[in-house]
Amino acid sequence: QDSKSLDTYIQSTLSALYPPFEATAATVLWQLFNIVDKLYKGDGLRCLIDFLVPAKRALQCVQRETCAKYTGLIFYHEGWPLCIHEKVVIQLASLHRVRLKPGDFYLQIAPAGKQLAKLVLKCLSRCGQGMEVVAIPEAMYGCIFTATFLEKLNSEREDFPLKSCLLTTGSAVYRTPWKNIINPIFV
Repeated sequence: QDSKSLDTYIQSTLSALYPPFEATAATVLWQLFNIVDKLYKGDGLRCLIDFLVPAKRALQCVQRETCAKYTGLIFYHEGWPLCIHEKVVIQLASLHRVRLKPGDFYLQIAPAGKQLAKLVLKCLSRCGQGMEVVAIPEAMYGCIFTATFLEKLNSEREDFPLKSCLLTTGSAVYRTPWKNIINPIFV
Protein backbone atom coordinates (compact mmCIF):
# COMPACT_ATOMS: atom_id res chain seq x y z
CA GLN A 1 0.00 0.00 0.00
CA ASP A 2 2.78 2.44 0.93
CA SER A 3 4.78 1.75 -2.22
CA LYS A 4 1.63 2.21 -4.30
CA SER A 5 0.95 5.65 -2.73
CA LEU A 6 4.64 6.56 -3.21
CA ASP A 7 4.38 5.64 -6.90
CA THR A 8 1.14 7.60 -7.23
CA TYR A 9 2.68 10.71 -5.63
CA ILE A 10 5.79 10.49 -7.83
CA GLN A 11 3.73 10.09 -10.99
CA SER A 12 1.33 12.91 -10.09
CA THR A 13 4.26 15.23 -9.29
CA LEU A 14 6.07 14.46 -12.53
CA SER A 15 2.89 14.63 -14.61
CA ALA A 16 2.16 18.12 -13.24
CA LEU A 17 5.70 19.30 -14.01
CA TYR A 18 6.24 17.61 -17.39
CA PRO A 19 2.97 17.56 -19.35
CA PRO A 20 1.90 15.84 -21.52
CA PHE A 21 2.99 13.04 -19.22
CA GLU A 22 2.17 10.28 -21.70
CA ALA A 23 4.92 11.79 -23.89
CA THR A 24 7.51 12.60 -21.19
CA ALA A 25 6.91 9.77 -18.70
CA ALA A 26 9.48 7.35 -20.09
CA THR A 27 12.21 9.99 -19.97
CA VAL A 28 11.57 11.57 -16.57
CA LEU A 29 10.73 8.29 -14.83
CA TRP A 30 13.89 6.65 -16.18
CA GLN A 31 15.94 9.65 -14.98
CA LEU A 32 14.30 9.55 -11.54
CA PHE A 33 14.82 5.77 -11.19
CA ASN A 34 18.46 6.35 -12.10
CA ILE A 35 18.72 8.85 -9.23
CA VAL A 36 16.95 6.47 -6.82
CA ASP A 37 19.40 3.68 -7.70
CA LYS A 38 22.64 5.66 -7.79
CA LEU A 39 22.19 8.35 -5.14
CA TYR A 40 19.64 6.83 -2.76
CA LYS A 41 20.59 3.12 -2.99
CA GLY A 42 17.06 2.16 -4.08
CA ASP A 43 15.29 4.08 -1.31
CA GLY A 44 12.40 5.72 -3.17
CA LEU A 45 10.98 7.40 -0.07
CA ARG A 46 14.33 9.04 0.77
CA CYS A 47 14.62 10.22 -2.85
CA LEU A 48 11.12 11.66 -2.67
CA ILE A 49 11.79 13.56 0.56
CA ASP A 50 15.37 14.67 -0.12
CA PHE A 51 15.17 15.31 -3.87
CA LEU A 52 11.79 15.23 -5.59
CA VAL A 53 9.87 17.48 -3.18
CA PRO A 54 12.53 20.24 -3.19
CA ALA A 55 13.02 19.75 -6.97
CA LYS A 56 9.28 20.22 -7.46
CA ARG A 57 9.38 23.54 -5.57
CA ALA A 58 12.33 24.80 -7.63
CA LEU A 59 10.86 23.66 -10.96
CA GLN A 60 7.47 25.20 -10.14
CA CYS A 61 9.28 28.45 -9.32
CA VAL A 62 11.07 28.38 -12.69
CA GLN A 63 7.80 27.61 -14.46
CA ARG A 64 5.77 30.26 -12.61
CA GLU A 65 8.32 33.06 -12.98
CA THR A 66 9.12 32.24 -16.62
CA CYS A 67 5.47 32.03 -17.67
CA ALA A 68 4.36 35.14 -15.72
CA LYS A 69 5.15 37.44 -18.64
CA TYR A 70 2.82 35.41 -20.89
CA THR A 71 -0.32 35.71 -18.75
CA GLY A 72 -3.46 35.22 -20.80
CA LEU A 73 -1.72 33.29 -23.58
CA ILE A 74 -2.09 29.55 -24.14
CA PHE A 75 1.14 27.66 -24.78
CA TYR A 76 1.19 25.27 -27.71
CA HIS A 77 3.49 23.05 -25.60
CA GLU A 78 1.83 22.96 -22.18
CA GLY A 79 4.99 21.87 -20.35
CA TRP A 80 7.14 24.77 -21.53
CA PRO A 81 9.74 25.71 -20.27
CA LEU A 82 10.45 22.38 -18.51
CA CYS A 83 9.66 20.39 -21.64
CA ILE A 84 8.62 20.91 -25.22
CA HIS A 85 6.08 18.14 -25.86
CA GLU A 86 8.09 14.89 -25.47
CA LYS A 87 11.49 16.63 -25.27
CA VAL A 88 12.69 17.30 -21.71
CA VAL A 89 14.48 20.65 -21.32
CA ILE A 90 15.34 20.55 -17.59
CA GLN A 91 16.79 17.13 -16.82
CA LEU A 92 16.38 15.30 -13.52
CA ALA A 93 19.63 13.34 -13.90
CA SER A 94 23.06 13.94 -15.38
CA LEU A 95 23.51 13.02 -19.02
CA HIS A 96 26.61 10.89 -18.33
CA ARG A 97 26.73 9.05 -21.64
CA VAL A 98 26.31 12.14 -23.80
CA ARG A 99 29.44 13.51 -25.38
CA LEU A 100 29.30 17.29 -25.07
CA LYS A 101 30.59 19.34 -27.98
CA PRO A 102 31.89 22.90 -27.68
CA GLY A 103 28.83 25.15 -27.36
CA ASP A 104 26.59 22.40 -25.89
CA PHE A 105 24.97 22.70 -22.50
CA TYR A 106 22.05 21.29 -20.59
CA LEU A 107 19.97 22.31 -17.61
CA GLN A 108 19.46 19.96 -14.67
CA ILE A 109 17.75 20.06 -11.31
CA ALA A 110 20.30 18.36 -9.07
CA PRO A 111 20.25 17.07 -5.50
CA ALA A 112 22.08 19.50 -3.23
CA GLY A 113 22.05 17.73 0.10
CA LYS A 114 19.31 16.73 2.48
CA GLN A 115 15.97 18.14 1.31
CA LEU A 116 17.64 20.51 -1.14
CA ALA A 117 17.73 20.72 -4.92
CA LYS A 118 19.40 23.30 -7.13
CA LEU A 119 19.23 24.23 -10.75
CA VAL A 120 22.52 23.90 -12.62
CA LEU A 121 23.82 24.35 -16.13
CA LYS A 122 26.34 21.76 -17.31
CA CYS A 123 28.75 22.26 -20.20
CA LEU A 124 32.33 21.60 -21.27
CA SER A 125 34.84 23.39 -19.08
CA ARG A 126 36.35 26.58 -20.46
CA CYS A 127 39.49 24.72 -21.48
CA GLY A 128 37.40 22.14 -23.34
CA GLN A 129 38.31 19.25 -21.02
CA GLY A 130 35.89 17.88 -18.46
CA MET A 131 32.56 19.16 -17.23
CA GLU A 132 31.78 22.57 -15.77
CA VAL A 133 28.79 22.92 -13.48
CA VAL A 134 27.33 26.40 -13.13
CA ALA A 135 24.90 26.84 -10.23
CA ILE A 136 21.98 29.09 -11.10
CA PRO A 137 20.90 31.27 -8.17
CA GLU A 138 17.22 31.14 -7.29
CA ALA A 139 16.96 34.89 -7.91
CA MET A 140 17.67 34.16 -11.61
CA TYR A 141 15.01 31.45 -12.09
CA GLY A 142 12.64 33.85 -13.83
CA CYS A 143 15.20 34.97 -16.42
CA ILE A 144 16.77 31.62 -17.39
CA PHE A 145 14.67 31.28 -20.52
CA THR A 146 15.85 34.52 -22.09
CA ALA A 147 18.58 35.48 -24.55
CA THR A 148 20.09 37.72 -21.85
CA PHE A 149 20.73 34.73 -19.59
CA LEU A 150 22.92 32.99 -22.17
CA GLU A 151 24.59 36.25 -23.22
CA LYS A 152 25.63 36.85 -19.59
CA LEU A 153 27.13 33.37 -19.34
CA ASN A 154 28.87 33.75 -22.70
CA SER A 155 30.41 37.09 -21.69
CA GLU A 156 32.63 35.04 -19.36
CA ARG A 157 33.36 32.31 -21.95
CA GLU A 158 35.51 33.47 -24.84
CA ASP A 159 36.65 30.16 -26.33
CA PHE A 160 33.46 28.09 -26.24
CA PRO A 161 30.31 30.25 -26.26
CA LEU A 162 27.22 28.28 -25.32
CA LYS A 163 24.59 28.01 -28.05
CA SER A 164 22.93 24.56 -28.16
CA CYS A 165 20.79 23.22 -25.34
CA LEU A 166 20.51 19.44 -25.08
CA LEU A 167 16.97 18.09 -24.86
CA THR A 168 16.17 14.43 -24.23
CA THR A 169 13.48 11.96 -25.18
CA GLY A 170 14.20 8.53 -23.81
CA SER A 171 17.79 7.82 -24.84
CA ALA A 172 17.70 10.28 -27.76
CA VAL A 173 19.45 13.64 -27.38
CA TYR A 174 18.61 16.71 -29.45
CA ARG A 175 20.95 19.67 -29.85
CA THR A 176 18.65 22.65 -30.12
CA PRO A 177 19.58 26.31 -30.62
CA TRP A 178 18.76 28.28 -27.46
CA LYS A 179 16.64 30.77 -29.42
CA ASN A 180 14.29 27.90 -30.38
CA ILE A 181 13.73 27.08 -26.72
CA ILE A 182 13.29 30.57 -25.26
CA ASN A 183 10.65 31.63 -27.77
CA PRO A 184 7.50 29.65 -26.89
CA ILE A 185 4.79 28.95 -29.43
CA PHE A 186 1.22 29.91 -28.55
CA VAL A 187 -2.14 28.48 -29.61
